[in-house]
Amino acid sequence: MARALRIEYEGALYHITARGNRRDRIFAGDQDRQDFIDLLTVSLARYAVELHAYVLLTNHFHLIARTSRANLARWMHWLLVAYTVRFNRRHSAVGHLFQGRYKSLLVEPGSYLLELSRYLHLNPVRGSRRGAGTPQERRERLRAYSWSSYRGYAGVARQASFVTEDLVFGEFQARTGQATRVQYRRFVEEGLLREIENPAEAAQWQAVLGSEEFLQTIKDRMQARREGRREVKALRKATAGPSPGAVVAVVAKKYGVPAVRLLQGRAYGLRARSVAMWAVWQLCGLTLREIGELFGGMDYAAVAQRIRRLESDRQRRKELHDVLIQCQNI
Repeated sequence: MARALRIEYEGALYHITARGNRRDRIFAGDQDRQDFIDLLTVSLARYAVELHAYVLLTNHFHLIARTSRANLARWMHWLLVAYTVRFNRRHSAVGHLFQGRYKSLLVEPGSYLLELSRYLHLNPVRGSRRGAGTPQERRERLRAYSWSSYRGYAGVARQASFVTEDLVFGEFQARTGQATRVQYRRFVEEGLLREIENPAEAAQWQAVLGSEEFLQTIKDRMQARREGRREVKALRKATAGPSPGAVVAVVAKKYGVPAVRLLQGRAYGLRARSVAMWAVWQLCGLTLREIGELFGGMDYAAVAQRIRRLESDRQRRKELHDVLIQCQNI
């Protein structure tokens, strides 16, 4: 089966899922979930992404997010790699954490988004084990589940500061914010009384959930991309971060080392070299393999090891933060 299309443009709204490798757990406990939330929060600011809903389960997660730039792939690459490094370090593990590529579905705002958000938020009480019990028992578990945006939407807890609610609430016409939350809570919890179909099953091309008119706009965008119109070129330009060369130059200047020396394969003893690799990984959207090639043909596993060691050194965090600030001013 062919891979689903990756469609990117400014303002695109997505439903994103990622599962553990071999369906293994990706969250061993609440500290892992908090680590993911911390990295997610950083990534939203770094890549100009709005998060509209989320739920974290044991072996997978769901996000509904809108990209202000056409940069879904860059954002998810950073988030999944950063979390994998954090998880593996905490649990003394190696190798892949996630099962292949994440899945993304382009979503039309409005009623399609509303139905999708309900299905997503009901995940913690769906399935043979999680869905056991009476509707009342499931409702209590749903409202008590901490690792989801539902509690904030339903008004049973304060909404997380990194969640944007306007799109989901846009379908309701209540006069006050609290009344809107009551309406949404009733809408979602109605799904505890009957079987709710997965809205994603109605997706077209395995990639688009929406009306025929919405699908046509996506076709038009793809046609524009194939023809290389100016709009698409501008979108691609907007996603570009600082160049790897510019980042290496900033690190070289900070440590008083010639930039060319940082890129040489034989310069393995330079601490600044590891910092340069880390900064390029953070800011430039390169894969570990591409970073290895840039730095003299290093193996991608060796690059990952250097980055992991650098991030685990608490005494270096301020130093690394300063490097990021300097690079962002390029």
